[in-house]
Amino acid sequence: MVKRFAHRLAGAICALACFAALPAKAAIWEAENEWTEAHEQAYSTWVRERFDKDFFHRPEYTTVFGLALDCSDAIYAMRIMYAFENKLPFAINDPTGKRRTLSNEYTKWDGYRETRRHENDDGSWSTYKGPEYTEEDKVRAFIEYVSDVTSTLNLVNDTYPVALDDIRAGDMFLLPRNHAYIVKKIEPTGAMTTLSHSSPRAWRIMAEINDFPAEAPEDSRKRDGYRRFKPIDQLRTAPAKVPGASEEQWEIAARLGGSREAFALATQDALASIKEPLGQKASRLFASLCDYAVQRVDIVNHGLNYLARMNENNGRQCMSIGEYGEYSTPSRDKKLEAQFRILDAMRSNPEWGNATFTEKGVIEAIFASENVMTEQEVGSFCAVPFDIGGGRNMTLRELYRGLAAGRLVSDPHAPLDHRWGMANDSWTPHCQSASRS
Repeated sequence: MVKRFAHRLAGAICALACFAALPAKAAIWEAENEWTEAHEQAYSTWVRERFDKDFFHRPEYTTVFGLALDCSDAIYAMRIMYAFENKLPFAINDPTGKRRTLSNEYTKWDGYRETRRHENDDGSWSTYKGPEYTEEDKVRAFIEYVSDVTSTLNLVNDTYPVALDDIRAGDMFLLPRNHAYIVKKIEPTGAMTTLSHSSPRAWRIMAEINDFPAEAPEDSRKRDGYRRFKPIDQLRTAPAKVPGASEEQWEIAARLGGSREAFALATQDALASIKEPLGQKASRLFASLCDYAVQRVDIVNHGLNYLARMNENNGRQCMSIGEYGEYSTPSRDKKLEAQFRILDAMRSNPEWGNATFTEKGVIEAIFASENVMTEQEVGSFCAVPFDIGGGRNMTLRELYRGLAAGRLVSDPHAPLDHRWGMANDSWTPHCQSASRS
């Protein structure tokens, strides 16, 4: 009996020793610091100075180079990368519901080795395991996983709203189910620069606009507007109850009748320490108008390319409602229209007559009833390469006239010239997805 007990005790001790020798489940990265207000301010500085439209396009940034992202993906990736580089924790509410939070302590890729395929000389294929994931590999995989399971709707509960005069670089302007902008920079004049990816998810340079988001907070549940990531210990707290939260944005927007232009002015006034000269503002808005127009080229071409592949591979001529939502451009076209309207309204400002700046003449030419400039002269300030394959450009005056006449088509099924208001005939939608959108 004594021998049997001693044998069992020795076995138990051996089992414990062997268990202790097993490697502990490793986090994606070990957090050595904790978030403080100083870290939040440093994060804001990092976004302003280091996070730019090319961030995911630099080959030396191997952790994120080549990632296919949309607008919310870019925001989560931005926060993950700062936390990783500074050994800070990262956590959001777990969208899958499998755990309370999804964080840098996730062990999914601990000891992970990717299965790869190799073509042999005889044409057969063999599989083998790649090397064990490095810390950088895990971070990249984590960003891709977060991108797969989150959307702009998840940002609602991972963030909280801030007062207009408290907005800083690193914050975001959120439109659930639609879009999200990153606040890149705020000038002493209160002027804002934003960055954003767009749908569909792709590897592309981010859009940079030297202007405010072309929207105002209007969600009845107060899920949109300017927001900031929650402190990790407040992740389960309702956004309005997080310390420092403010709901004034919706009060201001409602007081202004929901006007997007008026809300942008109110935001600038709240952030400004000096007044922006009229000429400087007009130049900035003209540049952002040109950017909006050029960026529309990318989404229109993506839609036409997708339509062609869809027809070729599946024999389908009509997109589903979801596909239509990805490739149509109604919100972009409204932004363009609003931007033209703002520039046109600036010409009635009493200061306009005495203002001197480079773009003044072309702005006046865009809205003039007669052609006081040739199209070549107007195009020298901003040429929109709407037909890259055919080498054709269009001017902002041509774009404005197409918009004003209602010829610009947001339906992704329409041919190129109809999409840009250059066709002589009108477009009649022929797919149900267009009528249901």
